[in-house]
Amino acid sequence: MNIRLAIPTDTSEVLTFFEENIEISHDHIYNREFVCPDGVKAAIRRKQMLIAKKEYGIVGALRFYKKKTDGSISLYQFAICKNHRKQGLLKQMLSNINTGPVRVKCPKHSSMNHYFDKTGWILHDAIGELNCWQL
Repeated sequence: MNIRLAIPTDTSEVLTFFEENIEISHDHIYNREFVCPDGVKAAIRRKQMLIAKKEYGIVGALRFYKKKTDGSISLYQFAICKNHRKQGLLKQMLSNINTGPVRVKCPKHSSMNHYFDKTGWILHDAIGELNCWQL
């Protein structure tokens, strides 16, 4: 498996991957901006999109932003294809960024909170209706 930053020629494949692997109506999508195709394209241009590829295509993708103030990483969007889930691929991909703590916000009512809890994320803070998880 090849984990690397997405490049502009990957754009179409990344957009298709997210379209096929993110359910927009899911309870963890609290802001449609996070799944906007323009945001994905901009992240690729800014070198803020990491992909995991096998010979047959993308199996994981994540969109991140490195904060200048404290060096932490904000995880904005990620997807792992169904046959590669429960194998630690997200953590493997995040280790390739090789930087400070990774943080993600999740609505308090979302079923994704269970995922973050069971996979070793720490509930770092709660702001309004959002839980802030840290790895």
